[in-house]
Amino acid sequence: MAPNGNPSRTDTKSTIASWSQPRILYLTFYNLLFAALWASIGISAVDHASRGKYVLFEVVEPRARWVQTLTLVEVVHAAVGIIKSPVSTTAIQVFTRVIQVWMIWYNFPASTAASSAFFILVLAWSIADSIRYLYLTLNLHGKAPQALVWLRYTMFYPLYPIGIGAEWWLMYKSIGPVGKISPLLPPVFYFLLALYAPGAYTMFTYMVKQRKKTLGKSQKTA
Repeated sequence: MAPNGNPSRTDTKSTIASWSQPRILYLTFYNLLFAALWASIGISAVDHASRGKYVLFEVVEPRARWVQTLTLVEVVHAAVGIIKSPVSTTAIQVFTRVIQVWMIWYNFPASTAASSAFFILVLAWSIADSIRYLYLTLNLHGKAPQALVWLRYTMFYPLYPIGIGAEWWLMYKSIGPVGKISPLLPPVFYFLLALYAPGAYTMFTYMVKQRKKTLGKSQKTA
């Protein structure tokens, strides 16, 4: 405590450190857990790919659906400031995936399982998120190697278009089955498909800016 009764700089730093430590421990556990979960889903998808599309879907779909659903908490993380990501960007990424796994995969398993886009999508998500969560884990402690930083901010170039394209295709393939439920539903699905263009643009340009910012900073420090 400073002589005038106000907290000293040392006291303030200690308070910040004491508050930040639980956050770091929590995010370390969270990111490491999800890196492992997505890696296991990707390995399982590759392992079952040769056994047929329906076997692959039956084995991989429930686990991928629930793991993806649990990431809704990341919107809360962004909203309360646990992570620094913008709430809007986080929400777009999370909600589009959750809509995909519940509205498409869960409700229309036949059209989803029959398409190779399901395997492509799961693989794209697994690779992207294994890299992302591992990077986030190590970066919390300043231990992310340069190769991992490069992968985190470069692999989105191929993986985002592949993943978004596969999501779009699976939703498109479900329009036939959804039309049998009600003639009012296909226009809703077409509207959602149209939203992919601005959503993809928002996500992609955000990552391009983040790449420039992060890799540019790394090059200056090197």
